[in-house]
Amino acid sequence: MRRTLPLAIVLIAVACSTSITTTPTASPTTTTASSQPLAPLFGPHGFDLTGMDPTVNACDDFYRFAVGKWRETHPLPAQYSRFGRFEELAERNRETLHTILEEDARVAATAPRGSAEQKVGDFYAACMNETAIEAAGMTPIQDELNRINAISDRASLLSELTRLHNEGYGPLFRVSGQNDMKNSKMIIASVGSGGLGLPDRDYYLRDQDRFKTIRGQYIDHVAKMLTLSGDDSTTARAEAERVLQLETKLADAQMTRVEMRIPENRYHMMAVSQLASMAPAVDWNSYLRGLGVDQQTLNVTEPKYMEALNRLLNDIPLDDWRTYLRWNVVNATAPALSRPFEQEEFNFNGRILSGQKEQQERWKRCVRATDANLGQLLGQEYVRRTFTPEAKAKMNQLIDNLVAALREDIPTLSWMGPQTKQAALDKLNAFQRKIGYPDKWRDYSALSITRDSYAQDYMAARQFAVRYNIGRIGKPDDPNEWGGFTPPTVNASYSSTRNDITFPAGILQPPFYDPNADDAYNYGGIGTVIGHEMTHGFDDQGAKFDPQGNLRNWWTPEDLKNFQARTDCIGNEYSEFNVAPQININGKLVTGEATADLGGATLALRAYERSLQGKPRQNLDGFTPEQRFFLGFAQVWGENMAAEEATRRALTDTHAQGPFRVNGTVSNMPAFQRAFHCAEGSPMVREASKRCAIW
Repeated sequence: MRRTLPLAIVLIAVACSTSITTTPTASPTTTTASSQPLAPLFGPHGFDLTGMDPTVNACDDFYRFAVGKWRETHPLPAQYSRFGRFEELAERNRETLHTILEEDARVAATAPRGSAEQKVGDFYAACMNETAIEAAGMTPIQDELNRINAISDRASLLSELTRLHNEGYGPLFRVSGQNDMKNSKMIIASVGSGGLGLPDRDYYLRDQDRFKTIRGQYIDHVAKMLTLSGDDSTTARAEAERVLQLETKLADAQMTRVEMRIPENRYHMMAVSQLASMAPAVDWNSYLRGLGVDQQTLNVTEPKYMEALNRLLNDIPLDDWRTYLRWNVVNATAPALSRPFEQEEFNFNGRILSGQKEQQERWKRCVRATDANLGQLLGQEYVRRTFTPEAKAKMNQLIDNLVAALREDIPTLSWMGPQTKQAALDKLNAFQRKIGYPDKWRDYSALSITRDSYAQDYMAARQFAVRYNIGRIGKPDDPNEWGGFTPPTVNASYSSTRNDITFPAGILQPPFYDPNADDAYNYGGIGTVIGHEMTHGFDDQGAKFDPQGNLRNWWTPEDLKNFQARTDCIGNEYSEFNVAPQININGKLVTGEATADLGGATLALRAYERSLQGKPRQNLDGFTPEQRFFLGFAQVWGENMAAEEATRRALTDTHAQGPFRVNGTVSNMPAFQRAFHCAEGSPMVREASKRCAIW
């Protein structure tokens, strides 16, 4: 359940040198967060009564009933393209990080060189030093631009491409380390497509007026950036048009996001010599050596893209490739450069593409950048201040209860045969979990950070991330590897190749989880998140991986047919939801997340009811336990969103938007109908012939 910013319910790192480093370890024994009981954030029931709209019938539109007033009283802030309960919690987490970073910035000068305090303090301080950033202008990238301008032939083009990839830029394609889908305990090299400046191939290829307009604005944006980097306006305009033409060819060769969701489509192991025959315009042996990758085989995620890229490398003039590479460097570094670059980057990516009216304050951007680039250093202090051993223990208990609910449910499924049921139980029993923070913190000793230049720190961190990832290739997977989330992140995830679920400390707070509130609320909130992530192990993608995380069919033909019919039901339902004129949700894109939403809510409710056995049933504020559960579920999805962002997410996000995640889920649940006494034919009661159910 990954989200682009927050969650995906039931959702970067270097290589310079440093002399010494200290890496403190946060653990339950070192946690200093208060473990004294606190009052629930929203009262004993947990959910927010003031956010509800009682004028709406829950059976007509449960989303409006649950969060209608919250949406009215929380209009979209100018600094956001989407603002919801995720962002509310992220703001609270950011305040904590802000306090930590201000303290570390003050002591960085006297802290031991290479210590966590020195690195995060200096990174943040350099980011906040706007005077130095303005004085530097585009100096931090001038040498790189000069090298690109000096490209004189195909060999020097490929040499520069290798250098850029080593530095963390991503033109044309990228090589990275990933778990082998068919030998999941090993990390292999994988080469994939990349290099687009717009959010998705559809932005290049769709014929509607809105996308034609965006493409025109993209040309304006690229031209402005190239002008800022030294070209005259007439030349920059012509160059920008050629960048769009080139990127359109790249986009046309890429798989769609729906195609990318099919694991088999992304797995093509081949010898390096075979790749060299497929795309001889790249000297792959020399390129891989330049990256430090010493492997004879690798995974090529999109062979057809590599064939198309080979043709383009032969056909596109060298001058166009120089322009394209310069654009990639300017585009990637703009957030760390002087104000004209940063403002233009925001104008296009924030205002035009996402509908964000104002840029966030400098300190917020710097907190976010520090977390993104030094997350496991900053996260150690965050965990010590906010995450208690008690919170981790309670999460473990909740997960145990959800696992028990699914373990009881699988044998009762009428559509699944005994052989597949046993295989499903084997996979469930092999689930691993990561809660709060890594057991083993990342070593940042190879990353040198000073407060002299924010752009240099920014680029060094990006390079570190690349080298860290490449360094894992050819080695066994480290089961303690935390993955992409930093501890303060408001998100959660499931990994199909590891068969594990991850819950950062950042999400284990209200409105998702309040250890001092009503159990119904917590099962509806964090319980559905847990169930969501567990269900990902059995969604349309996760169900293709076995208990060890290997891509292997463990279904009988009949059971697989039944399962696919059920996931198709969910995809068809969500394809009916309209986001904007001529833009519906792509049901095939969101099938996995929508399946996990429905499965997560179903399992969490079952686990909650199981926890009530022998306990007295209590109404709170006039709501039954089951009603409080559904309110806890719905209220985490309260959100307002700009129209531009809604369109972008409909095309690129594997998650449906809040109203559809809530109403699309509960309308399939007879338990919701019973809880709110909804009559047959109510909008929130999907007719029996169309009702979707898996677990």
